[in-house]
Amino acid sequence: MKPTDFKTIVERCSTLGLTISQAQLMASAGEGFGPLDLPHVLGLNPITMAPLKPRQWLWMAAQTCSVSYRKTLTPETLRSILTTGDVPEDYVSNIVHFLQEAPVQIVVMAVDQAAQQSGSPAAFLWRNLELIASIWECHRLFPLPATHQP
Repeated sequence: MKPTDFKTIVERCSTLGLTISQAQLMASAGEGFGPLDLPHVLGLNPITMAPLKPRQWLWMAAQTCSVSYRKTLTPETLRSILTTGDVPEDYVSNIVHFLQEAPVQIVVMAVDQAAQQSGSPAAFLWRNLELIASIWECHRLFPLPATHQP
């Protein structure tokens, strides 16, 4: 990795409200942690290191976590959950799926889009999501510290 690539990753993490270690943990939670996974998870083209073109990340995330559930999660509801930290009972299974199964890049970019749309700092939304993950014991993106593992 070139020094400019590292600088781009650090700047991107800052924009997304993540530390480098949080981003690395999330990248390692993906399919297989390789040198191109970190830029990919952060919404960067792994070859050019340019940000991906804007997409409807909240919509994609909502669709991903609505498959086979009775209640369809809308992008607006997902944004509300991310910005408030409050998960309505009807959407618990959708959010658990979001935390445990959704592609990590979609999670990261959906949080980024929700932060932009709501005007809330991304780091605040990450704290909300981490709290939700701890309540529902979803440790894929927010692993327990080694001292807390059985």
